Amino acid sequence: MKLFKQIAALAVILLLPVMASAEWERTVGAWDTRLPNKGKTQVAFWGSYSKTEVANADLTGKSAYLDMTYGISDKWSAYVSPSFYNWKLDGGGSESGLSDTMLRTTYRFRDEAADNVDLAVMGKVLLPTGDEDKGLGNGGFEPGAKLLASKTFGPIIAVANLDLTAIPSANKSENDFVLSSTLEGVYPLNDKLSLNTAVFAETSRIDGGNTDLDLGFGSKYSLKGQMFAAAMLYKCLSESSTWGLDLAVGVEF
Repeated sequence: MKLFKQIAALAVILLLPVMASAEWERTVGAWDTRLPNKGKTQVAFWGSYSKTEVANADLTGKSAYLDMTYGISDKWSAYVSPSFYNWKLDGGGSESGLSDTMLRTTYRFRDEAADNVDLAVMGKVLLPTGDEDKGLGNGGFEPGAKLLASKTFGPIIAVANLDLTAIPSANKSENDFVLSSTLEGVYPLNDKLSLNTAVFAETSRIDGGNTDLDLGFGSKYSLKGQMFAAAMLYKCLSESSTWGLDLAVGVEF
């Protein structure tokens, strides 16, 4: 059971960047402060591949997410993301199936055009739709909150996130909460293509575990209108054997 907990926890740590951008105007790894306009729906499909080491064996993870975001108003959005996860531990079996589902709502209360900086707040809850015993989910409801900020510095757009997730169902081997932060820089090459760099840090879910630190390099390309394609390659700086790749396509209607 403890091993399955570690697998599920590592999956969430490694794949959080995948679940980080329904507001796709600018970012790939961080949650942006830009929201869909009122009445607009954004749908994106994210796929992820990751590799790390657990119990001295290679753990390979593959995830798929369907992100759906609706603009309640120009400053307020609602979001749902069901997910599918497959893991394989060398010499230790594998599992595939429905993973946990994320619900989020975001409200932007400051706009850079009028207030010199974008500020928004997000409320969220993770629903335990994945099988904890198979390492496909965390086994309990996990509420949380996130502060989002963004500001333009010359040609660079900086987007920052600060996140707190509570773990009410934590057992003796788990912490009661997790803190995480993301900083992403967006450099637009033109009106369609950007280069993106992100730094992601998160405290360990496992009691006594190391803080996770990832560095990501990616790009986003607007195909036409509100369609996009994006990719980001991550390297874990705290665990030399850990890396991941995120790919996404999406559309707004």
